[in-house]
Formats: sequence, C-alpha cells, structure tokens
Amino acid sequence: MCKEAVNTAYETTLAEGLHYERRVFHTTFATHDRKEGMTAFVEKRKADFKDS
Repeated sequence: MCKEAVNTAYETTLAEGLHYERRVFHTTFATHDRKEGMTAFVEKRKADFKDS
C-alpha cells in the first residue's frame, strides 16, 4: 500500500495525492498491525506484523 501511495503521488496533483494518502491512512489505521507497529515503536523492538 505504501509503494502504491508513493507512485500515485508522482502521477496526480497535490490535492489528489493528499486525498489518496488520507484514504490509505484511514484504511491502514484500522488494522491490528497498526497497534503492533505502535507498540513495537514504543518498546523499541522490531514489529511482528501479521496482517500484511
């Protein structure tokens, strides 16, 4: 998803890119991996992502 967002940014206007980024952010923020990533960051350890 991140790679797709970066590629989209190169192919659209700033406004369209920001809208797309916002949509992707909300989609990824609803996953269990978000909680794992944030917890791992706070605990200074490597994240163990499952929902990739």
